[in-house]
Amino acid sequence: MNKNDDVKAITRKFFAAYDAHDVDGMLALCADGAQGRYLPYGKKSLMPIRGGLEQIWRGLLGAVPDFGVKVDEMIQAEGSIIVVQAQLGGAMPADVPGLVTKGKSDRIAHAYIIRYNADGKITRLDCYWDNTSINAIKASAL
Repeated sequence: MNKNDDVKAITRKFFAAYDAHDVDGMLALCADGAQGRYLPYGKKSLMPIRGGLEQIWRGLLGAVPDFGVKVDEMIQAEGSIIVVQAQLGGAMPADVPGLVTKGKSDRIAHAYIIRYNADGKITRLDCYWDNTSINAIKASAL
């Protein structure tokens, strides 16, 4: 298996763990000191994965019991970088016309840029999504 196949396989494991609500499995694929950023939280949202993004993942999985992940595409970028397009979500708390239906398990498109070290561990994870859709869901739930 070549290096590109290795990081793609690791990326598949990461998202399979996320889909299975296995945060410890996700963390096992991350290097010590790995950093992450959810860009809709702001351009200064860089934080450690352990203790930072980890808490977001645990909170989200606790709040959305049927949360799921579907990877649409993985694109090999330069070196050990993978770009992922995925659909993430679960049962929505409110209707947002044209976007989600209350109580229905809907997913929102996300884009990830994931960087790996020579040991095949995630060193950086950046995530983008349409924050307008998330805000519309929150506003509709009020």
